[in-house]
Amino acid sequence: MLGATVTVALNEDLAGITPIYRGEIHRVGQVGSLVRIPQGLVDLIATVELVGIAELAGRMEPSDTVQRDQRWLQVQLLGEIDCGSGRFQRGVGSFPGLDDPVHFATPEQLTAIFPGSDTEHLRLGCLAAAENVPLCIDASRFVVRHSAVVGSTGSGKTSAVSSLLQGFVRGGWQAANIVVIDSHGEYGQALADVASVKSVLAPGESGLRVPFWALSANEILQVFGVTAGNTFHQRYTELVTAARRQFVTEATWLDVGEAAVTVDTPVPFDLRKVWHQLDRENHETIESGTPCIEDEGSPEELRSTRYRPYGAGSTPPNKGPYHGMHGTAPDQLRRGLLDPRLRFFRGPEGCPEGDDPLVGLVQDWLGGARPVSVLNFSGVPNVAADLAVGVVLNLVFEVALRTEKDDDGIGRPRPVLIVLEEAHRYLGVDASALARSSANRIAREGESTEWGFCW
Repeated sequence: MLGATVTVALNEDLAGITPIYRGEIHRVGQVGSLVRIPQGLVDLIATVELVGIAELAGRMEPSDTVQRDQRWLQVQLLGEIDCGSGRFQRGVGSFPGLDDPVHFATPEQLTAIFPGSDTEHLRLGCLAAAENVPLCIDASRFVVRHSAVVGSTGSGKTSAVSSLLQGFVRGGWQAANIVVIDSHGEYGQALADVASVKSVLAPGESGLRVPFWALSANEILQVFGVTAGNTFHQRYTELVTAARRQFVTEATWLDVGEAAVTVDTPVPFDLRKVWHQLDRENHETIESGTPCIEDEGSPEELRSTRYRPYGAGSTPPNKGPYHGMHGTAPDQLRRGLLDPRLRFFRGPEGCPEGDDPLVGLVQDWLGGARPVSVLNFSGVPNVAADLAVGVVLNLVFEVALRTEKDDDGIGRPRPVLIVLEEAHRYLGVDASALARSSANRIAREGESTEWGFCW
């Protein structure tokens, strides 16, 4: 049984609550300190959770007096140490009896509970109740399982996680890929000497790129801030589907049938050409069935096609079949494509005659030769950041899932530790569906693929 509580009376002859034993101070009366309760062949270990000076009980029959000024502790039973083997196990098989002696636990006795640092254990710090007892974690189990670092704002969560990751690298565990999803740009400087740092707002090689075409058609509109009516959405769906299918037929590195491609199939296409066509239709004027074009414009430059203004009444030129039916949606899409904060979503574009752009992209996300990769998503709209995080998590997990055990890759041959800063952003009810589903999927299935989450 784990979690049972016991009330302990302090010895009246004990001066204070911090006795000195072998030249060291032991904080007996401090919340969080550990005590030992001998029970024959085992020692029960408990942690102090409450201290006080008050009566231990109510009125005792037949006397009306009340015991007062008694110093007491309330302790919670954690487990037991086998006195023969020195091994610790959680939970207890028996409870202490009345008047059983209780002792403070010495550092030597606590080594059974808190093993020292070695080739398998990484030191995080020391035990608050016994500063000469190191506090370590099993590195391999930590990487392939899930954990959470919680605390109030300003309590040092980022510093603690940064120290932990530095310990992994300097402790010799460089075989694991560590990917930090950084929402506020706090980890780049802290891990600069051991990490590859990519930012969504940085130019060139330091830039973090996330392809928009890896998103569904509706998510692309969310990223670029487009709200549209049914007519626009229907036409947009037709154009995106056609653009994705055209790329599949031209790409030499893809082996996908055109009929299998839908509007949401994650293959490259040129969103600027889709915008240009929608914008043309929205402003088109015609005369005798011929478009009245004055300037063709340019999809690459995001420059609209210019038409002769339509005439009053039935005077030519007349409005085209889609004239004005897309509303302001094409203009919204153009503004989104021009927004410098969203530039990271526009690459890599993918080339039909080149190589699969996702191969080099995932390598960038994983940090290349560096053991830690910091992906900084700060400075961009939350909707775009959340969807981008969803793309990264989903694609990296898919790569890990498809890697065979004996291959040179991530996942089963090389574990991956994902560190999610501000994890509630990607798991709560207000998170984007893509980010939430990607994070939940890793949380559910990650351990079978040698993944771990640090929230």
